[in-house]
Amino acid sequence: MSKIHMNFKQFGVLLSISTILGMNVIASKALAQETPSIIFGKATAVGGCIVEDQLTGPDGRTLAIILDQTTMTAKEGERKRCILRINATIPSGYRAQKLQVLYQGSTDVNSGSKGTSLSRSFNFAGGALGVFTTVPKSTSFTSSELFFQQNDEIDFTSNSCGGEGQFGINLIAQSSPGSSIIVDSSDLNAGDGNVICYFPIVRC
Repeated sequence: MSKIHMNFKQFGVLLSISTILGMNVIASKALAQETPSIIFGKATAVGGCIVEDQLTGPDGRTLAIILDQTTMTAKEGERKRCILRINATIPSGYRAQKLQVLYQGSTDVNSGSKGTSLSRSFNFAGGALGVFTTVPKSTSFTSSELFFQQNDEIDFTSNSCGGEGQFGINLIAQSSPGSSIIVDSSDLNAGDGNVICYFPIVRC
């Protein structure tokens, strides 16, 4: 009789363990559903710059674009332009309403030089990201900076709950005589990529 009782106790323990494991699986699935990923298409570039690679962050909503720094180096009065186009598919049931972009690079300004600047503007082309173009924004550098970071935050209203859209970034690196500017990922601790895009998304 005690042996049978022990088997029932063992069965109860196994049942409890399987219940806990089952709950963990359900919780993991629920967590995954709470943090869906955006599907980013391959970034394309025109204007003279070259996309070497791109990386999607572990959160599924961050995209790091790695540019060939030789094509985004402007010195002694040069002007370099890069136009990026990226398709983004927002998960069903979610809406993107903001884009945050981080730029990284370095600049060297000699005495007597007017310095350098980094200009950028954005355009969104339909679908889940809406349709609009931003006013160009520019940051000037009048002294040398071994490493700089610039951040932009763009609020927008998407046209749909989930679905595909396209966004574009227009970058212009301008130098003057006696100065140079490079858009590169010189500080890997800040994230791999010259241009890092982040889309926080919310439920519709």
